[in-house]
Amino acid sequence: MVYKYNEPVSSEALADLRESVGWNRMENEYGSPLMKSFFHIAVYDDDRLVGYIDSVSNGVTDAYIQDLMICPDYQGKGIGTDLMKKMIACLREKHIFMISVVFEERLKPFYDQFGFSSMLCGQMETYRNS
Repeated sequence: MVYKYNEPVSSEALADLRESVGWNRMENEYGSPLMKSFFHIAVYDDDRLVGYIDSVSNGVTDAYIQDLMICPDYQGKGIGTDLMKKMIACLREKHIFMISVVFEERLKPFYDQFGFSSMLCGQMETYRNS
């Protein structure tokens, strides 16, 4: 496995990974020049993208971890845990005050291990994308 930090990732590879975990592809959105990442890590097995984590931030007070994805064939091997540890360490090094993440209730034990506390939040999709 090779970890790449803040290097470009093709929108097609991200779309394929999103689809593999049961999410919509959003290939056009990820290919948009407006799409900005504060910090991201991609994991490759040879040339295949098998893991990814991204964050958005104002660079000072808050960061939001999004898009933690591990290809189903590679789940259960510690890659997701490793990516979360690396992301949290990076955001701490950058002195980000607050880190947030939105997750499904069934994933609460995974996120609890990193010290995230549960809070109420809301989320809304504004359109459907395949």
